[in-house]
Amino acid sequence: MNKKNILYDGLYEWTGTTREGEKPICWWPGSYRIRIIDLASDEPDIFHLRPTAVLCQNNSSGTSIRNYAQNFAKAVSEKYNLEMEKTIWVEIAPTHPCEIQAATFKLVADLENNRLFSVRWRDLRPNEFSTLEPSLNNFIKKDN
Repeated sequence: MNKKNILYDGLYEWTGTTREGEKPICWWPGSYRIRIIDLASDEPDIFHLRPTAVLCQNNSSGTSIRNYAQNFAKAVSEKYNLEMEKTIWVEIAPTHPCEIQAATFKLVADLENNRLFSVRWRDLRPNEFSTLEPSLNNFIKKDN
């Protein structure tokens, strides 16, 4: 994995307020460091079910996205033009960087421009970990 695979690497912040009638990620402000990775660019001849990964770690300011994962994933997907269901969403615990989990989203209802998803958190699978390991090693904040 090299730098050309990284589509975005920086801070994603929200205020907890609504703008233009849109629901906020959550009603409390917060920020996460995120890194968006194109997994398919190194292997263009291989079809990837989930060609994109989003690594997330709480910036130790504000609320966790754990209970707001659907809203967070929708906002990040919209801003960075990602397919939410075809992305591996990975959260690294800020106080325990060895705790790494992935969220998968399943569409359960599509109600007039309001798509509702179920969210399932699980440990990273061994193949996912080995694919993401180079990016995880220099992403995880270890000063907590």
